Amino acid sequence: MANEKVRIAIIGAGLVSDFHHVPGIKLDPRCDLAAVCDPNEQLLDQRKKEWGPAKYTTKYEEIAADRDIDAVIIATPNFTHRDIALACIEGGQHVMCEKPLGVSYEEAAEMYQAAKAKGVRHMTAFTYRFAPSMKYLSHLLKSGALGEPRHFRSQRFLDLPETSWGWRQYKKLAGAGDLYDMTIHRIDFAQDLMGPIQSVCGAVKTFVPRDKTVDGKPCAPSEVDDWSALIGTFKSGAVGVWEGSTLMKGHHNNGVGFEWAEVNGSEGSAVYQLVDPNYILVGKHGGTMEKSLVPAEFMKPAGSPRNPAEGKPSTVFRYDLVYELVSAIIEGRDAVPGFDDGASSQAVADAVLQSYAERRWVDVPTM
Repeated sequence: MANEKVRIAIIGAGLVSDFHHVPGIKLDPRCDLAAVCDPNEQLLDQRKKEWGPAKYTTKYEEIAADRDIDAVIIATPNFTHRDIALACIEGGQHVMCEKPLGVSYEEAAEMYQAAKAKGVRHMTAFTYRFAPSMKYLSHLLKSGALGEPRHFRSQRFLDLPETSWGWRQYKKLAGAGDLYDMTIHRIDFAQDLMGPIQSVCGAVKTFVPRDKTVDGKPCAPSEVDDWSALIGTFKSGAVGVWEGSTLMKGHHNNGVGFEWAEVNGSEGSAVYQLVDPNYILVGKHGGTMEKSLVPAEFMKPAGSPRNPAEGKPSTVFRYDLVYELVSAIIEGRDAVPGFDDGASSQAVADAVLQSYAERRWVDVPTM
C-alpha cells in the first residue's frame, strides 16, 4: 500500500457516514472514497450529488466481491452488521463497523474471530476514544499522574423526542436501546482507561412507548431501554458506575447532549466532557478541579492533516476514526479500537441485561 491510496467503500449512506466518515475520508490524502452502498436508491442519488464520483450500488455483496476496494466502513442497522462484515472479511477487505458490532455478544465475537482468522484490519467505531480530553485523560492515568485508579463514573444524557426510533426500538433488529447505542461507548472507554470489567450489576428501563412516528402514525411500541445503569468491578480492583438516558429534559445542548466521565485516583481526579472536549478538568487532593486546555500533542493523531483549531470541537475529532483505520492498513498493524474491543464491550452490555433479568451480579465472559 506504500504507493497507493487506500480505496474505501461506505456501506450505509445515512447521517453517521455523512457526519463522521465521509469527511474523514475527504480530509485524509492517503485514501479515496471508492464506492457507496445503500438499499435506498433515492438516498444514493442524493449522495452522488453531495459526495461526488464513486461506484454506487444497492447491494453490499457487490462491494464484498469488488477487488478494487481495500476497506469498508459499515454504518447500517445493527441487525445487518454481522452478515455484511463477514462477507467483506471473506473478500479480504479491511473493515470498520459502527457499534454495536452485532445484536448480541455472540455475533460480535464471531465477527472478531473471522477478521482475526483472515488477517484483515478490523476496527470498532468507538468515536469518543478520539476526543482530545479523553486521549489526555488516558495519558494522565498511564503516566501515574492520578495515582492508583480507584473509581470511574460516567453520565451520558440526551434530550431526544419521544417518538418512534424505527428499527432501533425492536430487540431483534437493535439488540438493546440506550445500552447498546450510547452506554456501550462509555463501557469501551472505561475499559481502555481502567482495564477489563470483571462483573456487573445493572438495570434497564423503558419509560416511553414510542408507539407513534414523527408524523403521528401509530407503530408497534418500543421493546428496548431508554434508560440504563450499571455498577461494575474492574479486574484491577477499581469500581465504576454508569448511567445513560435519552430522556433527560434540558440536556439538549444543541444536539451534543450532556456527558461527564470522571476517573478518581489515589493522587487526583480528572474529567472529560463532550460539550468541551478540547479542555480537561483536573484536581488534586485538598484542591479544586481546574479547567485547562489539552496539550497540543493530544489534540489529534501525530501526522494527521486535521487542524484542531477548525470546526466544532465536539464534531471534528470524529474524523480521526478514518485516520486510524488508514494508518493501521498502511502500517500493517492492528487498528485501535478493534473488533476485540467491540466484542468485549458487548459482553459487558449483555451481562447488564442478564443481571437485570435475573436480579443478580453477573461475571463478564471473556473471549
